Amino acid sequence: MKFWPRSLIARILLLELGAIAIAAVALPMLLTSFLRTEANRYERRILGEQARAIAHGISGGASGPAVRLDPTLAHLYASPYDGRAFVVADAGGRTLAASPYADLVPWRDAPRAAAQAAFRAGAFVGISQPVRVGTRRVWVIVTQDRTGPGAILDDVVHGFIRRYDPVLVSILLLLPLINSALIARLFFAVRDASRQAQAIGPHNLDVRIEEAGLPLEVAPLAHATNDLLARLQASFRNQSEFVANVAHELRTPLTVHRVELEAVDDPALRARLRQSAERLGHVVAQLQDLATLEVMADDRFETFDARLLVQETVGLHAPQILAAGDTIGVDAPAAPVLVRGNPVLAGLALANLVTNASRHTPPGTAIEILVAPDGVMLVRDDGPGIAASNPQDATERYWRADHQRSDGAGLGLSIVRRIMEVHKGRLTVQSRPGEGTCVSLRFPLAPGAGGITSPS
Repeated sequence: MKFWPRSLIARILLLELGAIAIAAVALPMLLTSFLRTEANRYERRILGEQARAIAHGISGGASGPAVRLDPTLAHLYASPYDGRAFVVADAGGRTLAASPYADLVPWRDAPRAAAQAAFRAGAFVGISQPVRVGTRRVWVIVTQDRTGPGAILDDVVHGFIRRYDPVLVSILLLLPLINSALIARLFFAVRDASRQAQAIGPHNLDVRIEEAGLPLEVAPLAHATNDLLARLQASFRNQSEFVANVAHELRTPLTVHRVELEAVDDPALRARLRQSAERLGHVVAQLQDLATLEVMADDRFETFDARLLVQETVGLHAPQILAAGDTIGVDAPAAPVLVRGNPVLAGLALANLVTNASRHTPPGTAIEILVAPDGVMLVRDDGPGIAASNPQDATERYWRADHQRSDGAGLGLSIVRRIMEVHKGRLTVQSRPGEGTCVSLRFPLAPGAGGITSPS
């Protein structure tokens, strides 16, 4: 439906407003009908009791029936105030006895039946009560003007409806407000649970959604989600342990092969085998780094100087880079750049960028590392660039732009991206074919550290 909202809360409120509109119209009509029915029944009962009381006061005489009324009834029928009157008439319609002003009421329209009967003539209502006086049957006819000041039943009905309608509408309108408050509590509880679930990632799978404050209708979903997180955590742990065990098991035979290949007499074959062993060793090292990353992701962060991290990483890898015929330089501010994170993981990310810049570029490439005051570390080279329409694709696991020059695993930048996810940082890759590559790592600054934010 075009106008049917997608929100469950909006649907509930819309249905309630429709029900309120129907109830606001139907309930007063039904109540008016019920009140009128009760009023007519009450009116008929009162008039019937008065007719019987008058009938008990009728006595026969030589000149005809005489009526002796109770003083209360006599006073009630002494005035035409509200159209009250009574007439004692025979079957021919002759008046045998009557109250004052009886000629002002349409009593002749009353039925003369064998049993008590109600009638209505214009604004007048009445009761015709048969009475046997001696051998004659007469009828006591009692009337009342429903519009008269003394006949207040209709006024009561109308007055009640006028007072009842605003109260009814107010109560009906109050129901959506109450329901909205209850739904809002449910909504806020679900929203808080959603935020908790959204904050859970691979680095904090031990966190669980709080089930205590959730309604019973939502709690099973939260419980099932917590069970799923527990299974995911166990799966991640098993996967990490498996990768670490595989990497460890591969290192020993790889070391043996490196020693044995030195006994190969053919220099060209020995060089090819050594190159293959180096590639395999690089893959094993990356697998081990990946396993270590998953294990260390939950470690507590600390404050460290990004400049010192860059200097240590360059000092560790500079001999290898220079041996490959490349150059490397550092540009860092004089003041410390304090960032928050895990220095081991941050060093691993930076080392991956530096070695990638050397491994996947031709000899003679200039590599430069820049440290910005806002906690950003950039690794830039003037190599051939990344052969991809979107350089960010290179951060995907197992992505390879050049199968001939790849290490066969495609894990380097994916490991860096994972490290930045752990730190809630940002990895940006900028590259154009023939114009080099610039990869930036934006770590969160330590509390209290200054810096001017610059685009990365």
